[in-house]
Amino acid sequence: MQKQYAYEVFQLVFQTLKKIPKSKDNPNPRYEFEVHHLEVMSNHYHLVLSVSEKTSINQIMQQVNSMVARALNAALGRTGHFWEGRYKSKILNSLEYLQQTIAYVYQNPLKAKMTKDLLRYTKSTLRFYWKGILPFWLTPDPFFKNIPPPAWKIVLQDLVLKWSIV
Repeated sequence: MQKQYAYEVFQLVFQTLKKIPKSKDNPNPRYEFEVHHLEVMSNHYHLVLSVSEKTSINQIMQQVNSMVARALNAALGRTGHFWEGRYKSKILNSLEYLQQTIAYVYQNPLKAKMTKDLLRYTKSTLRFYWKGILPFWLTPDPFFKNIPPPAWKIVLQDLVLKWSIV
């Protein structure tokens, strides 16, 4: 199975989770979360997201991992556990730590020698930030929210792309 398919499954899962209502009588979303960055690798993924007080990180990650695993298992014609271990989460409690994490996430395919050009790596949300146009399931993180979209390229060039061939 191609990694691109796995990336598309993540997109569909995020779109679906954002549309699930609390109940028939309450159209508000059941899960309150924001996806900020996604990078799908050959055997794992990196995800930067925010959750509200009404949605725990455990709740949303259980849903994401379960829905993605079911879809990918179906595509592969298999059943059972898909992920090797439990997800790892870290609280990004400073702007500097958030910037380091963004750089780490987006530079991962370069370090793994999966690409020489990060902007051509299609299993990443980097290209949306580069174009300054985000799909509805992707929300700028607190760092990017304070920067107008036309300036995102400048920030990304310095933060992430200076190590790749552009």
